[in-house]
Amino acid sequence: MKGKQLALLLAVGIALGIAWFTHSKTDQAAWSETSRTGLKVLEFPINDVARLTIKSAASELNLVKKDDLWTVQERANYPANFEQVSSMLRKLWDLKTVQEVKIGPSQFAKLDLVEPGKGDNAGTLVQFLNADGKEIGSLLLGKKHLRKSDAPDMGFGGASEGFPAGRYLKAGSSPKVSLVAETLDDIDPSPTRWVATDFISVEGAKAVSVKGEQTWALSRESATAEWQLANAKAEEKVDASKVSSLANILNAATIADVLAPEVKSEPAVTASIATFDGFTYELQLGKEQGENIPVFVSVSAVLPKERTAGAEEKPEDKTRLDEEFTKKQTQLAEKLAKEKKLEGRGFLVAKFRLDALLKERSTLLAEKPAEAPKPEAPANALPKLEAPKLEAPKEEAPKPSPEKPADK
Repeated sequence: MKGKQLALLLAVGIALGIAWFTHSKTDQAAWSETSRTGLKVLEFPINDVARLTIKSAASELNLVKKDDLWTVQERANYPANFEQVSSMLRKLWDLKTVQEVKIGPSQFAKLDLVEPGKGDNAGTLVQFLNADGKEIGSLLLGKKHLRKSDAPDMGFGGASEGFPAGRYLKAGSSPKVSLVAETLDDIDPSPTRWVATDFISVEGAKAVSVKGEQTWALSRESATAEWQLANAKAEEKVDASKVSSLANILNAATIADVLAPEVKSEPAVTASIATFDGFTYELQLGKEQGENIPVFVSVSAVLPKERTAGAEEKPEDKTRLDEEFTKKQTQLAEKLAKEKKLEGRGFLVAKFRLDALLKERSTLLAEKPAEAPKPEAPANALPKLEAPKLEAPKEEAPKPSPEKPADK
C-alpha cells in the first residue's frame, strides 16, 4: 500500500512540474517574442526637451530647464536633481514594447489609461515640451501589470494577485496600448522627490556652540584630541562616547525638502560650527515638523592664500607640497561658493542628523560613579548585641588623717 501511495505522489509531482515548466516557458515567450521586435513606445527629440510636466488626478509637477540646469517650478525654481531628471528622460525615450494590448477606447478606463481631469480611473500623464512651450511628445501611464508568482502558496497571507512586473502605457493620441517591463515607480508628481538634496558638508569640526533652552560649547585642539567643555566645573567631565558624533556632524548632509522663499527664520536653537579647514557654519534651527527640522544656514571661510614652508623642508619637497596646497585651496574655494548658494532659503533636514546639536548640557557629561551600597543584614539574622561598657572605678580622694596632738 505504501508503495502505491509513493508512486502516486511521484506521478502527481512530475505532472505538476511539467505544467509549471510549460506555463513558465509560455509566459517568458509572451514577453520575449514581442520584445525582439524592438518597437519603441514613444519617439520624441530627447535633446529638445526643455520642460517636463507630470500630472496626476491630485497634483501637477513642472520640471523646467534653465541655462542647462533643471529646476522645480513648484519649489520656486530650486535646482532639481539633474541625474534623476536625465535618467527618467532616457528611460522613457528608450522604452520598448513587450506586448501590444488589443483593446478599444471604451476599455481604457479598466487600465487607468484616462488623462487626468477627463474622467475616473485617471493615470499619470507625462508631457515633453521644447523651449517654446510646444508639446513634442506625451505618455500616459496606466495600471501596473501584476504577474503571479510561480512559488507555491504556503498559506502565510501573501499577495494572491501577484507582484508588479510592468506597466500599461499609451503614447500621445495613439489608440495603441503597450505593456512594458518597467513599473516606472520613480515618475511621481511630488516636488519633494525631485529637488536636489545636496546640503552643507561639515568636515572636521573643531568647535561647536549651541544657544537656546540649553547653552553649551565644546572644542578640541586637533582631530584626535578629546572634546573640552567650556566653563566646566571641576567635577564635570565630558563623556567622549556621548560627544563623538560631533566630529562628523552634518558631514555629507542632505535635505528632505526646501521651504518656500517667503518662509523666514524663527529659530528655537542657534548653533555655530567651526572646522579645521577654516569654515564657519551658522545654523538656525526651527521647531520640529514631523521627522524634520527647518534649518537656515550661512557659511563663511578664512582660507590661507600661501603655505608656510617647514623649517627643515627640502627643496625637492617644496614643489609637491605647494601643488597639494594649491589644489586643496581650490577645492575649498569651490566648496565655499557652492554652499554660499544655500543662504537665504530654508530647508527641511531630518531630525536624526541634528540630534547632536539638540542635546542638553547635562547629557554631555560623564555620570558620577555611584556610591557602593551598604550591605544589608539578612532578614533572619539575630540582632547584634553590644557588649556592656565597663567603666573604670573612680578613684576617691584620700581622706585627711586626723592630726595628732603635739607632745608637751
